[in-house]
Amino acid sequence: MLKQGIVLGLLCIAGHAYSGAIVVKTTEDNDSETSQCSLRHAIEYVNQGMPEAGYKGCGGKDATNVIQLTGNQTYKLNKQILITKAVTINTIYDANTTPSTEVIPGQNNAVIQMVGKDRLFTIDRKGIDPTVPVVSKDATESDTSTPSDGSTTDAAISVQFSEVSFQGCGQANCADKGGLFLNRDQLIIKYGKLEKGYAVQGGAIYNEGLYDEKKPLSLVSLQNVLAQNNTAQQGAVIYTQIAQYVVNLSVIRDNTVTDNNSAVFDVEVPFDEATSKALTTSSATTSAYSRGIWNTTIFKNTGHVAKVFDSMLVNNITMIGNSAGLMINAPFNYSYVANSILVQNGSADCEVQSADFKADQLANNLYSVGCAGTKGEAIGSAKLFAGSSIEGECDVTSEGMLCPFANYSSTTWGYFRPRLSLSYKSIADSPIVNKGPPPKASGLMQCEATDQRGKKRPDDQQLCDRGAVELAVSTDKAPTMGEDLLYGETATMKLPDILSDGDLLMPEQCQSLLGDNPTGKPWEPGCAKITQRNATPSKGTTTISQDGTVKYVPNGNWHGSDEFDLQVITTTMRFNDSKSPYITISVNIVQAPPNTFENKSVKTSGGSVGIGALSILFGLIVLRRYKAKR
Repeated sequence: MLKQGIVLGLLCIAGHAYSGAIVVKTTEDNDSETSQCSLRHAIEYVNQGMPEAGYKGCGGKDATNVIQLTGNQTYKLNKQILITKAVTINTIYDANTTPSTEVIPGQNNAVIQMVGKDRLFTIDRKGIDPTVPVVSKDATESDTSTPSDGSTTDAAISVQFSEVSFQGCGQANCADKGGLFLNRDQLIIKYGKLEKGYAVQGGAIYNEGLYDEKKPLSLVSLQNVLAQNNTAQQGAVIYTQIAQYVVNLSVIRDNTVTDNNSAVFDVEVPFDEATSKALTTSSATTSAYSRGIWNTTIFKNTGHVAKVFDSMLVNNITMIGNSAGLMINAPFNYSYVANSILVQNGSADCEVQSADFKADQLANNLYSVGCAGTKGEAIGSAKLFAGSSIEGECDVTSEGMLCPFANYSSTTWGYFRPRLSLSYKSIADSPIVNKGPPPKASGLMQCEATDQRGKKRPDDQQLCDRGAVELAVSTDKAPTMGEDLLYGETATMKLPDILSDGDLLMPEQCQSLLGDNPTGKPWEPGCAKITQRNATPSKGTTTISQDGTVKYVPNGNWHGSDEFDLQVITTTMRFNDSKSPYITISVNIVQAPPNTFENKSVKTSGGSVGIGALSILFGLIVLRRYKAKR
């Protein structure tokens, strides 16, 4: 059966193609080409104000300031591009660029790569693009009007990239400032990668602009971004003159800052007390802060992670295994570091550099050294990972409050999955789960509303989890799973996605929790039970392993289906308040003899329709219309 998702996707793509967006038609950066519309030409066209006549194959009448790139294509730049007008640049997909019908944002991005030795982009509304015709002005005209109060009507432009990744020159000092971006306006990146940026300041991004209440401020916003393998003397990922950046739902890893007094996220000048007060409040609510880092995983970086100044919030992050931690210098107490996992970051996870910084501003963190504050909890000798390293496979049979960092099929970037260790007698034994702050009246910073994966955190703040990822609890009813088999085949299915963040109980725990197995056999992982549906006898043998692999072997060659419920107990469900700790999974196995009718256009096993079948369908439609006209 042709899946509805494919049809809808094709319709969306067709809509995009005729929506007035500027479609880039070549991946090369050939300035002599006048008809193919390269990325450079598309941006120059926007800089020119999008004239109806178009420009070098780009745009035309009714064009919009949206530039579209193609997924899984690499667009090469020989030198940087100047952006002077507001623009949105995103990725579109077609059947040739997506590996499956389900597209995970960020996984099939278009890539913009520097092949010369330069940064990729400079964003500057006041920059001079040589392709823009010079228009003479009357002596009385000016670019901006100046009201009597001395302010200006000048406004920052917004440059947005969605599902676009960026690769720098990959060699020492692609640029002095900003290995990928030099930003003087508002740069917003969603579902993108920042890689291989090298600079003296701002390996990936240099954000320029000092504070002036009468002028627009530059800003960098990273949401669902992976920043990896960027290097700088100061600010491996972001170097900003003032604290004008926000990082959310992201992963920051393997970046290097070489100056011991700098940080991966570096700020040059802190705000004074009056400005800090004007930009935020002392309220311990997340909505009061629009600068900082939250719901983000940060690991394996070299150098301090971030300078934390007044007006900044660091909340619900997981910061592990960096060579140094946070540098906190917020003497006016308009800053919070809260509700986070800050562990094994060099000699100190937190270096508080301002003597007047109150303990309540550093609150409810799990830490190794230096982040005690209020309601902080030292990790001590407790085992951090259920595995042998910071990244890799999770050993579900071992102790450890987190699984090592791993990528998961259902999310854009990876994370450290929280666990309820098998040795816990109650949820209270976990230093991460249900370790939220007291109610708002306590004055401590509250948890973020959602976690790094976008999953909602509990309304009761005391039940939210420390760190970037909220433990997802399995429900008592899971989706159906199954396979279609031909005679002689066996089925292999995986449970981890169905079990959310739970691990299957070990057989010895089943014995302790439930006693003997009613079947008289030894318990399997998860205390597995099988119940046939429709009062039919079992037609096969089902086994389950500790990692959640389910194998089904049919009892001979029968034609039909075997429908049953598989029930298991996970580490999250065993503490559930419901009457039964079991989670129920509906399983449907269908077996049939081999299909002797061979048609290379129609795949019966996968349920997809080939191009040949579609051609026949469209041919019949045309023939029907032709006959109708006759």
